[in-house]
Amino acid sequence: MFRADQYQLLDFGAGRKLERFGSEVLDRPSPAADGTSKADPRLWDSATARFVHIKGGKGQWEGSDAASSPWLVCHGASQFLMQRGESGNVGLFPEQASNWDWIAGQVSTRRDARPAENPKVLNLFAYTGGSTLAAAIAGAEVTHVDSSGPTVAWAKRNAEASGQAGRPVRWLVEDAMKFVARECRRGNRYDGIIADPPTYGHGPKGRPFKFQQHLDELMGMCGELLRPASSGGGFVVFSCHAPGFGPVQAVKTVSAVLATSEAKRVAGAPLVLDSADGRQLDAGVMARWSSQTA
Repeated sequence: MFRADQYQLLDFGAGRKLERFGSEVLDRPSPAADGTSKADPRLWDSATARFVHIKGGKGQWEGSDAASSPWLVCHGASQFLMQRGESGNVGLFPEQASNWDWIAGQVSTRRDARPAENPKVLNLFAYTGGSTLAAAIAGAEVTHVDSSGPTVAWAKRNAEASGQAGRPVRWLVEDAMKFVARECRRGNRYDGIIADPPTYGHGPKGRPFKFQQHLDELMGMCGELLRPASSGGGFVVFSCHAPGFGPVQAVKTVSAVLATSEAKRVAGAPLVLDSADGRQLDAGVMARWSSQTA
C-alpha cells in the first residue's frame, strides 16, 4: 500500500473520485463511483485541479497551473513522475500497489533460490512501469512491453527518477500479441509474466486489441512462455478493468494456461481503493499464481 502522504482516496461519489497524489489533490471522473453519494461534499473544495469532459468526447483540466508541472509520488524505492494527462490520466494506477509488492516478493524468493541467475520477467501492457520497477529493483531482468512510445518513454523516466536507470530492463514499443507470438517461436521462457490488458487498445501500427476477442489467445501464448514449474517454477499476475469481468473469470483465465495441478494455486480478488471514510471503490480485478510462496 501507499503511504498516506503519497496517495489517498479522499472521497468518491456522483461518478467522481477525489484523490491526493503527493502534493496535489485531483478531482476526476470515476464510472465506478456512479450511483453513490459523496461522503463529505465540502472536502472537494480542496482539489487543486479538476478534470471535466467537453464536447466531442474530449476533456480538460481546470485549476491551478502548478499541478500541470510534473511532480513525484513514491512507493518504496519506486519514484513516479506524475502529470495531468489529456484523458484525465496521471501516469499511475495506485490500486496496483499490492501487486507490485507481491511481484517484488516473488522475484526475491527466486533470487534466493538461484543466486547466480536473475529471474526473467515479462511485463505486457506495462504502462508507466510500476510492475517493471518492482521486479527490477528486486533483482529481475525485465522485458517491458507497451504499444505507446510516449508511455514507454515515461516509464524510462520513472526508472531514472528512481535511480534505477542501470537496471537490466528492455524497453520495447511493441504490439503485445505480435511480441508474445514471436517469443513463442523463438522458444524464450520467463520466470514471471505480468499482463494488464486494456478493454480496447491498439498496437503501434494501429492493430486493435479487443479484450473479449483476443484475451484467450494472448494468455495461451503467455502460458507457453512461462518456465515450467518442474524446472524452477514461475509466477503470473493478471489484472484488468473490463466491465463485468470479475475474480471468477480472472481465475479461470489464468488457470487455463497452467497444468491442472498448478491451477489450484491461482487466487483472484477485486482490485479496490480504500477511501478515507472506510468505503471501497471498485478498481478492477486481478488473479495471481505462483509455484512458490513468497
